[in-house]
Amino acid sequence: MGAAENKKLIKTYFKRISTGDPRLPEMLADDVTWWVPPGSDMAGTYEGKAKVLELMGSGVGLYDPSAPMTIDVQEMVAEGNTVCVQFVLSAKTAKGRDYRNHYHFVFKIRRGKIAAVKEYVDTKYAHDVLFS
Repeated sequence: MGAAENKKLIKTYFKRISTGDPRLPEMLADDVTWWVPPGSDMAGTYEGKAKVLELMGSGVGLYDPSAPMTIDVQEMVAEGNTVCVQFVLSAKTAKGRDYRNHYHFVFKIRRGKIAAVKEYVDTKYAHDVLFS
């Protein structure tokens, strides 16, 4: 797949995340990895589809499911098998607080599936609003 196809795949990923589409897992390689920075309450490298889906599920639980979550993709750049995305996630937390944080994800694509993700985020803000 080329850069344009990889960008299209990641746009589909964000659409599925935003709508809670149950087909999201089929976008992940079986051996997918997801890295969360050390300053995060969810820090670590999650290996394999089951662990990554568990991470995603625990993240969803931090938000109020009755309030809309928006993901505003501000920039997407692709080269080869890498797609970099800057976006702002806005939501209401499960504790009723407003949350608006800036993210940068680096996706690695392999054979039409997401094979690896590195997540960069303001970990202090996330801790203060989501976890304290």
